[in-house]
Amino acid sequence: MSKERLMRAVACAGLSLVAAVLIAGRFERRSSAAPQSEKTAEQEFKNIKVLKGLPASQLFPLMQFFTVSLGTKCDYCHVGRDAKGEFHWESDDKPEKNTARQMMQMVIALNHSQGYGLDPGAVSCYTCHLGHTRPTSLPTLPLPEPTPTASATPATPRPRETPPTVQQIYDKYVAAVGGAEAASKFQTIVFKGTRGSAQGQWPFEATLQGPDKFVMVTQVPKQGTFISGLNGANGWVSNPSLTRALSPSELKDAEHMAEGFRLIKFTPTATMRSVGRRKVGDLDAYIVIDRPSEGVSRRYFFDAQTGLLRRIMTLTQTMLSPLLEQADFDDYRDVDGVKIPFVFRISTVDANGSTTRTVAEVRHGVPVEDKVFVMPPAAATAPKP
Repeated sequence: MSKERLMRAVACAGLSLVAAVLIAGRFERRSSAAPQSEKTAEQEFKNIKVLKGLPASQLFPLMQFFTVSLGTKCDYCHVGRDAKGEFHWESDDKPEKNTARQMMQMVIALNHSQGYGLDPGAVSCYTCHLGHTRPTSLPTLPLPEPTPTASATPATPRPRETPPTVQQIYDKYVAAVGGAEAASKFQTIVFKGTRGSAQGQWPFEATLQGPDKFVMVTQVPKQGTFISGLNGANGWVSNPSLTRALSPSELKDAEHMAEGFRLIKFTPTATMRSVGRRKVGDLDAYIVIDRPSEGVSRRYFFDAQTGLLRRIMTLTQTMLSPLLEQADFDDYRDVDGVKIPFVFRISTVDANGSTTRTVAEVRHGVPVEDKVFVMPPAAATAPKP
């Protein structure tokens, strides 16, 4: 293989099968092993040769991660739209696709041999490409002028701060929210606002009751009303075309969406550890790291001054590259003695899956009938003949 072909091949390792429209509010993806209830990529899709065993739900997000890594689109490796406007994802007509498979195998082998796992040193397509089809392998000359040598007098080192414990961070967080007693009065909460994404601005209403009941109603222009609900261990979705129970993966997504609306979004566990203070952009934060399940690492960022939770980052390892999602909580306001974020932003590697929910109104203690959280009969939302 020529050097030129090799460079092009490395680039196409990151191209996607299709841009995934992720369920907004997803805090956590499944681990790299597909549960028995979910099909694998080769069971769900055609002509999968490298990513065998990958949970089918991870395929589109993973491919979208590749497009971001290389700054390209699907048709760089895949046969683009035909006269009918359809992609031929399974086709191997483009040589870039087969070379992409070789590059995927290289990344898998490298990470496996080094045992990186969820370690920050894990190698991915983005490691070399940084959003470009061709990795930069040489420094740009001339180099910056060297920084002048510092004074011979050594600076007095700052005393190292003893980081607060996970429990101390939690106690400060709960106090910053308003205290456990004040939060306990919010047994039923109704949020109204706007969901913004690449698809447009849609009004929504979310109702949260107790520890395990949640319903989200979204009005989509020209399409109708979309509803998703949780009631204990069960979940459902309803739209103008159908009503059905949620799959296990969708149920987990809905549970994490509900978590984003809860007043207390963080509870200490035995698997958590405090790693001290870090500067994250303009935010001075204390960070707690957790590994809630196999292949999943999560970081909680608490404002060092106020104690409020500002960010949750979730890194999910796949057999090829890690997937990153970020939830940000901003514009905290006082509602009857409790601090509530009025801006709730979810960011993913897929621009179509990133959403911002802006709250306009919060009510609590309002009467809500139990039937609101019960899946309606399928006939209620069936399309008219």
